[in-house]
Amino acid sequence: MEISGDRTALVLVDIQNDFLTDGGKYFVMIEELMKKNNVNANLETLLKAAKEHGYPVFMSPHYFFPHDHKGKTHLSPMEDLALHGGVVARASPLHTDDLPGSGADIPDRFKSYMEDENTTVVSRHVTYAPTSDLAYLLRRRKIETVIMAGPVANLCLEDHMRNLIRDGFETVMVRDAVAAAANEEGSGLDAAMINWRFMAGAVWTTEETVRRMAEAAKATA
Repeated sequence: MEISGDRTALVLVDIQNDFLTDGGKYFVMIEELMKKNNVNANLETLLKAAKEHGYPVFMSPHYFFPHDHKGKTHLSPMEDLALHGGVVARASPLHTDDLPGSGADIPDRFKSYMEDENTTVVSRHVTYAPTSDLAYLLRRRKIETVIMAGPVANLCLEDHMRNLIRDGFETVMVRDAVAAAANEEGSGLDAAMINWRFMAGAVWTTEETVRRMAEAAKATA
């Protein structure tokens, strides 16, 4: 698989404190893999490469608002756990007073890369799929290929991948910039890797991804 320097974007899912930082409400379920895969450092490497070579960045956040507790049906086991456990909880959809430094906020180490006009934070997703404007905003930038990473490989990230494939995008999954929880059936990360090898256009390491990003940007220039 090849990427184009002017038709490719970096898409990050759930780049938020509750997933990525010590003490985060979801981090406790993925801490071992976060550290084993050096996920935060690899995410930062991807962001640095995107900024250096001019690739747009899109981030899909996961938020829960007070009205989400009024639902009459269950979301799914893991989403119910996150909702009732206060993961990425927000006080209101109308203001961000409680956001800075909260579990729903972006980690400080990434803010310098993401607070610019070439980074788009799309509307929130509910459950795992991108129930948001992600595909629309990618189309506005004439993006055809997405490089994807995030801490919840087999749930939110994979469902974003599946939906973007359905919408006609090519996908590159970065295998060491991800983590996942496990249950009695096995590892969520193993499940993701098996599916990605069947479904994604490519599954690369961070090192290979940034090398290809640099090569594609040079070729486009």
